[in-house]
Amino acid sequence: MAPSAGILDQLSSRVHDRSARSNLKAAARCLKTPALLEEIARGLKEQDAALAGDCAEVLTEVARENPDLAARYATDLAPLVNHATTRVRWEAMHALALVATRDPRVIASLLPRLDEIIRLDGSVITRDYAVDAVGNYAGTNTQAARAAYPLLMDALTVYNGRQAGHALAGLAKAVAADPGLRGELGTIGERFADNASAGVRKAARALMKAIHTSEESR
Repeated sequence: MAPSAGILDQLSSRVHDRSARSNLKAAARCLKTPALLEEIARGLKEQDAALAGDCAEVLTEVARENPDLAARYATDLAPLVNHATTRVRWEAMHALALVATRDPRVIASLLPRLDEIIRLDGSVITRDYAVDAVGNYAGTNTQAARAAYPLLMDALTVYNGRQAGHALAGLAKAVAADPGLRGELGTIGERFADNASAGVRKAARALMKAIHTSEESR
């Protein structure tokens, strides 16, 4: 097969590869030949959920290496946060989280849906990436920080705090973008500083450092 054609036919679900190897290879090809992403974007719209999930995964892997390139397809990924198939939702949500700072307008338009995902989605990983997307968006400017703030605060406690570490990381970005939030967040870091989870404790320390830095920059 010619290296510049038929990339959808080489994805994991099409070649019956249960590992991520085929999708990783496809992402590497897209990084070398970005025009291939047009075919990947068309695949996001396929009725075949396995194929749509593969395409979202390819964009996630591209976003890890070149978020600006993947961000061109943020509007193609956005509808998939409503997909009935969990894997498609989480792959799309992961990719969007990685490009949130490159195209914050897409995340802004999705905030009501991301709020629902954070509070109601049964998938832990989808909720994690939704909180990451909101947190990354929060760090882009003051308006975004204010819009994201209530979602991140909710994420601290929903599902018995399963997303608390992600929410604290997002709040650190929010206070960096809008130091005016530091008064409201001053006690949050302290509340989670002794959490049983090492990841949550680390995120709490990062939030307290962000608050301290914002105070010094006044």
